[in-house]
Amino acid sequence: MAFRPLTLRFQKCILFPQKRINRSIRSLSDSTEDIRYEIRPLKRADLPSLYALLAENKWNMEMSYLECVFNTDPTGLVVVVKDNGEVIGHNGILAHSDTIASSGMNVVKDEYRKLGIGKQMFRDVMKVMGDRNVGGTSLSNRITFYAQFGWTIKSYTFHYNQGPVNPEFIADAPEGDFEIVSARDIKFDDVIAYDSEIHTVPRPVYISNWAEHQLANTYVALKSGRVVGYGVVRPSDVGYKMYPLYADDPKIAKALFCRLTSHIPAGHDLIFTQPIDNDQANAMVAGNKLTSYLSMTRLYNKWNIPVDIKRVYSVSTTEYGII
Repeated sequence: MAFRPLTLRFQKCILFPQKRINRSIRSLSDSTEDIRYEIRPLKRADLPSLYALLAENKWNMEMSYLECVFNTDPTGLVVVVKDNGEVIGHNGILAHSDTIASSGMNVVKDEYRKLGIGKQMFRDVMKVMGDRNVGGTSLSNRITFYAQFGWTIKSYTFHYNQGPVNPEFIADAPEGDFEIVSARDIKFDDVIAYDSEIHTVPRPVYISNWAEHQLANTYVALKSGRVVGYGVVRPSDVGYKMYPLYADDPKIAKALFCRLTSHIPAGHDLIFTQPIDNDQANAMVAGNKLTSYLSMTRLYNKWNIPVDIKRVYSVSTTEYGII
């Protein structure tokens, strides 16, 4: 299959200038060594080291996703770097608007987790967030950790699932008064508009970087020329992520699912992360006999952002996004 040349879109930074993250040098001591480190803005040159840190901590977070977030807006992304240049932590935010932002990828190298570095990094990031309503993802059994930062408002819970696609489940793709087409064959602005309905806040730069990437297979459901669903499948370090799968009804969702999974090579797993309050999405997980590995909950610090869960079959990201 031919790929289009990669096109990256960049957005103007919308974070408050007076609240940018400043460099800060700190020292800590543990039982074995003095640790001198710096919390500073993430640079593009840091991405390989951040990727290695995530892989070391068993995150299935491919380099192309880190590039997607960085290319959208790196302003709110930070790293913790020791004086020897080693990256030992990361956290950040992605501002969706002047009032809403998402935090993501809170990670600290294992041997430094009990020294308070993660909390300090998180507090630094929270200052940048200012008065925004900030959402983030917590493992469902670690919600109390985030309460100390004001994240006490629960939104929805979703499960991270993995496993091979069941051939019987995709044997008969549904048909109806809709058609499934490649996103390359329509105006992508129509996909952006549909995504904005479900995500609740427009994110044209992020979703273009993600869904128009040369590794992405993106399909759209059309009914009388109107977008009624879309999905993306992309290779990850382990398996293929179907992020997102949005659709107006279960029949359209399954038709998209069948088309998207045709791009997953035999012997490779599907990664599918569904909101547990969508019964039809749960049926997809059960129908493919996927294994659920993680339960995660979306949290906010000011108010909940309701989303149309019945149209969400698999989320667009577990990190820097509302759904």
